[in-house]
Amino acid sequence: MATNTAANLEAADEPSINETAVFANISEHGARLITSRRWPEGQEVIVSDSLVNFRTRAQVVYCTPHSSRRYAVGLKFN
Repeated sequence: MATNTAANLEAADEPSINETAVFANISEHGARLITSRRWPEGQEVIVSDSLVNFRTRAQVVYCTPHSSRRYAVGLKFN
């Protein structure tokens, strides 16, 4: 499902590493977010959206350049 909803993305082992990102799309298995920082493949993260009370752990499966200073991050929900 395509969306442009804001989300919070944080490193599961280091909550001080976090940012506001945008959901490009989301499914029951994972999501694609647009971020301003590079997230390493394999990184365990927590993704949340307070608007719909959504919070789950996920693993970064890819992080590729999206546009100038932006990255497309693929997440697999745990």
